[in-house]
Amino acid sequence: MIRETTSEDWELLREARLRALADAPRAFASTLEAERDFPESHWRQLASSDDHHAAFVLDVGGRFDGLVRCFFAYEPRTVFLVNMWVAPEHRSRGHARDLLGRVVEWAAAHGARRVALSLEDVNLPARRLYERNRFAVPERPPRLPYTPGPGDVLVLVRELQP
Repeated sequence: MIRETTSEDWELLREARLRALADAPRAFASTLEAERDFPESHWRQLASSDDHHAAFVLDVGGRFDGLVRCFFAYEPRTVFLVNMWVAPEHRSRGHARDLLGRVVEWAAAHGARRVALSLEDVNLPARRLYERNRFAVPERPPRLPYTPGPGDVLVLVRELQP
């Protein structure tokens, strides 16, 4: 089941994020070592939702086997999608598409005009997922509110209906 998290989900979100970092260390703009010792307050904030940010998870029997976060930054009509991950045993089942769909729904409901993300340009499965879901390389990419991970980065944007 795909669902939005609350601050009470912080431990499960932490565990999923650390699994994601261990599974795909080059895919994120952080490392397992950097995040392992973050305090509870950090994880509670990431798991909470408000009008500026949200997290969605694939909840499989009380374990988070997929996650994605989104937030508004300095561009008032752009939502940034980050931390997309699905556990290897749950891939190719449509869960990433469903997580992505929840972010797009959330963004539209909160007045966004577009959803933006970055990924390593060599991550072809992720790129295909995003392109199948109407993300494309924009003429003028938005400035990212974070420093992307190592490697060549591609910025994709999905324009939303006004």
